[in-house]
Amino acid sequence: MKIYLGGPMFSAAEVQYNLGLASRMRTQLFEVYCPNENWEINDKTRTDLSGERIYRADIVQLESSNVFLCQVAEDSGTMWEAGYMDCLARHVDSKKYLGSIGLATDIRLRTPPSTEKVGFDNQTFYINQFVVGALKLSLGIFQTEEALLERLSLLQMTHYG
Repeated sequence: MKIYLGGPMFSAAEVQYNLGLASRMRTQLFEVYCPNENWEINDKTRTDLSGERIYRADIVQLESSNVFLCQVAEDSGTMWEAGYMDCLARHVDSKKYLGSIGLATDIRLRTPPSTEKVGFDNQTFYINQFVVGALKLSLGIFQTEEALLERLSLLQMTHYG
């Protein structure tokens, strides 16, 4: 089972997290595409990179994957990819494309909502409910890597023996 690891990938901390998560999944024998490792589209010294080139490179990888792992964030590229995989799973080939799965590790998700605090004073993290609903109806959304890896292992065992 090949997993496309999508999510924020622009700060040093995000890159390190992505590389670490990809490595952890590989130790569990998953094949993983991590865009941070694709030097063809991430070599920032190149002057021939364009949005179209990045899109084409990542679409090839999405279409060769079975699952899109979405690190839930307000990153429009990640959300585009999650929707693309959901469309492949629902309308193209549900045997090859299993869908999108979410990982939402933001610690603010553990904060109980407070009706006395509104706007920026309420520290509860908001996740777009359309995205939450889509992920729940696809392969699920999880708050820990352990729960995510458990679900991925079950998918692999169920679909690929």
